[in-house]
Amino acid sequence: MESPTGEHEADARLAELAREGRERQAAALAADEAEERRAEREERRQLERLGRGNVRNALLDSPRGWGFPILRTTIAGVLAGTALLMLPGSDGSEGGRWHALGLILLAASIVGFFGGRWVLGHVYLRREREWIRSLPFPVRGYFRVLGETPEEERRVRVRFEFQAAAPGRELLEGLVGRVAYPASARLTGGDGLRWTAESTTIHTHMPEDSEATNLQLLSWMRGMIGEVLVPLHEACPLRGVDFGK
Repeated sequence: MESPTGEHEADARLAELAREGRERQAAALAADEAEERRAEREERRQLERLGRGNVRNALLDSPRGWGFPILRTTIAGVLAGTALLMLPGSDGSEGGRWHALGLILLAASIVGFFGGRWVLGHVYLRREREWIRSLPFPVRGYFRVLGETPEEERRVRVRFEFQAAAPGRELLEGLVGRVAYPASARLTGGDGLRWTAESTTIHTHMPEDSEATNLQLLSWMRGMIGEVLVPLHEACPLRGVDFGK
């Protein structure tokens, strides 16, 4: 029979091991948080260095919330300026004033269009960042995908990890199937807490007379977050989400 002293020593040893385990767990959590912050900083640097223009262009096509109709405003200004230039009697003093006003309106419309796009692009980007940060789980790779050079055809992959418990594969396949625009999605792999879904081919219109944007990629990722990941997190909390190729 084991002596009381031996039992006490065993309990003390287990308590010491438990304390050591809690310290290791706290250190691991701190390391994970530090890695997340480092990844966010790196993603911001990549965004600023490589894809700011592509991100802004996509968001200008589909801003979150209210968007200023800059193209229609510019067209209206150009039409009004052209009409003023075409008024008769431009050689007279009164006609000359209308002529000058038309030139000013044309110049202001053109400058305002490009300057306004630059300003609005930053406003819409700030809104999108605030939305991503407001989500109940960390999202990586979102702006990295938006910042890539637009391609006529491409796919987007999303990897998501659960905190503790994950639903079954059949349920996940059904949830992922809710995404239908601009391309459907399917579960492509995973097990346990880590799973991967992928879009079917996303087609991007490549106009000859203007710049292509990643609007379709933006729409698909927003749909994946809103239609799948947020409802999924409410039932089975997610540890994190990562978008990529």
